[in-house]
Amino acid sequence: MELTDEALLESFRKTGNSDCFTTLVRRYQDRLYNLAYRVLTNEEEAEEVVQDTFLRIHEGASNFRTSNVFAGWLFRIAHNACLDILRTRQKEIGNLSFDDTQPIRDGVEKTRLVLQQIADGKVGPEENVRLQEQAQLIEESLKELPDEQRVVVVLRDVEGFSYEEIASIVGSSAGTVRSRIHYGRLKLRELLRSYVLAADSAPLSR
Repeated sequence: MELTDEALLESFRKTGNSDCFTTLVRRYQDRLYNLAYRVLTNEEEAEEVVQDTFLRIHEGASNFRTSNVFAGWLFRIAHNACLDILRTRQKEIGNLSFDDTQPIRDGVEKTRLVLQQIADGKVGPEENVRLQEQAQLIEESLKELPDEQRVVVVLRDVEGFSYEEIASIVGSSAGTVRSRIHYGRLKLRELLRSYVLAADSAPLSR
């Protein structure tokens, strides 16, 4: 039976078994890289975030509380590493004003489902070409989002974290996270308008 993340980390803490830590790295290195790359849009910096995150996990394993979820702790460290790099670029990561009252329109929900569909990879071979094109369009559009919106959209619609988990990762309230995701999706909707309008006439496979 496969050990949970928390059990692997606990075993590493108690025994120093490097195989346990290596298993955690294998489970999460690609996901961390994808998050970091989508936030930073730079391959070398994304790789730096992955390496730095696992180094911090390795050195700080004793600080992990067994009552917590390992993935949330891991992504929170990765998020902070991304912010450190963004700050070195002298980009302002300010507090934006969001309105959480506007409902999500159908087109925005469709954009969310497209992100999830690409993340899952559960599509038939006949859709591969279309999804590759979609993925490229979405990758380019994600780069246009403000940093605060981009990271929460990726954490929600690609990684599948709950609003509360994302709030813990990025250090904001769940309400703020909801608003950032909402406006990030609206921005993606606008950037992908031509695709979304075409997709409205063709139901998704999910």
